Amino acid sequence: MSDPDANDHILADMFPGDVGSEWRFTGLHPKFRLDVRHTAPLYFYLRFSVTDEMVRDRGPVTIAIAIDGKPFQAPRFTTNGEREYRWPVPDGLVPAAGVIAVSLDISPPWRAPDGNLYGVFLNTVGFEER
Repeated sequence: MSDPDANDHILADMFPGDVGSEWRFTGLHPKFRLDVRHTAPLYFYLRFSVTDEMVRDRGPVTIAIAIDGKPFQAPRFTTNGEREYRWPVPDGLVPAAGVIAVSLDISPPWRAPDGNLYGVFLNTVGFEER
């Protein structure tokens, strides 16, 4: 989230962050446009955090991930803290190098004291070579 061009890759449902901040809150349905240089083998990578307060207020959180509109994974996280999620992308799910759309559907929502509904505190979303 701290890359100078991060906003160019955000399509929907991310809250603004401070300039240079490494972390930003998501809404419930963030979407991204990611540039993929290689098609296989890849890992999908997600680094995020949920606070004690978020876990206490809403319980476990599920993040349903879709790659170019195709369901990929829906991991469930039951504890607070910073998390790194890395999962092998099946061959063919990213058919060609180029721009890939990634969407996250986060549930349940967390209603913050400011009244907004948030998903998670996001640091990184993308692909890595295996």
